Amino acid sequence: MHDLQVNRPSTAVSVDDLKLEIRAALDLSRRMGFRAIDIGAVRGPVSPEEMTRTAQRHFKKHLDDIGLRMSSLRGPTGGRGYADPAEGDRRLAAMRRIIALASDMRVPVVSTILGPAGQEMSDDAQSRLREALEVMASDSDRLGITVAIETAGISTPSLKDVLRQINCPSLLACCDSGAMLMQGEDPHRIADLLGGRIGLVRARDAIAGSPGAMGHEVAMGEGQLSPSALLAALAESGYSGDLVMTRSFGPQVVADLVRARETFDTES
Repeated sequence: MHDLQVNRPSTAVSVDDLKLEIRAALDLSRRMGFRAIDIGAVRGPVSPEEMTRTAQRHFKKHLDDIGLRMSSLRGPTGGRGYADPAEGDRRLAAMRRIIALASDMRVPVVSTILGPAGQEMSDDAQSRLREALEVMASDSDRLGITVAIETAGISTPSLKDVLRQINCPSLLACCDSGAMLMQGEDPHRIADLLGGRIGLVRARDAIAGSPGAMGHEVAMGEGQLSPSALLAALAESGYSGDLVMTRSFGPQVVADLVRARETFDTES
C-alpha cells in the first residue's frame, strides 16, 4: 500500500478545454487546484512556430511563478491521419516539430491520434502508417521523449499490435478512458489490454457505446467510468504518470473538471 501511495498518478488538466487565452487559462488552472497541464501544440502560443527560445523562457518562468508544470503536449488529433496520402506527410512533419519542442521545453510526453486505422486499411495505408510511426519512434528515442498514441479511433488490440510491431520503449499508448467507453471498450481492463505500454492517461467519463452505436462523453460520475477501478487497473499495469482531466464540451466545463480532479484525488 505504501508503494501505491508513493507512485500514484497525479492529476493534470487539459488547458485547451478551458477555451481561454493562454495566460488566463493557466491562471485558472492553478485556481482550480491543478499543478500540471496538458496543452495542444499544433497551433497557437505553445506551438513550434511561436515558441521561440525567448518565449520558452518566459512561458516556463510564468509556470514556475504560479506553481504549474508541463505534463504533456498534444500533437495532431483531427484530420485524415498519418496514413493519408495527401495529409500524412504534413501531419508527420508537424508532429516531429512538436516532439523537438517538447525536448527543448523538457516536457516528457507528446500524444497524438493516428486517425482512421485498423484492419480495413489498404496495404499502402498500413505501410505509410508504419513508416510514420517508425520516424516518431526514432525521434522520441533520440530526444528522450515519450510519444503516446491515443486510444481514440483505434481499438486497443490494434494499437497493442502496432506498438508491438514497432517495439520502441519510447512509443507507448495514451489511454483515453472516454474514447474507449464510447468505442465500446472497457478502460477498467487496461492492465490486460495495454499493461506496460501506457505513456499517458486522459481521464473522462462517457456513456458506453456498442457495435454500430457510438457512445458520448458526459461529466465525471454520470457515465460508466469507475475512477477507483481505473486507478486500480493503472496501478496493476505499472503506470504512475499523470491523469489528464478532460472535458471536451458542456455547459459547466470548469466545474466538471474540478469535480473530476477531486474525484481522482480522493480515490488516490
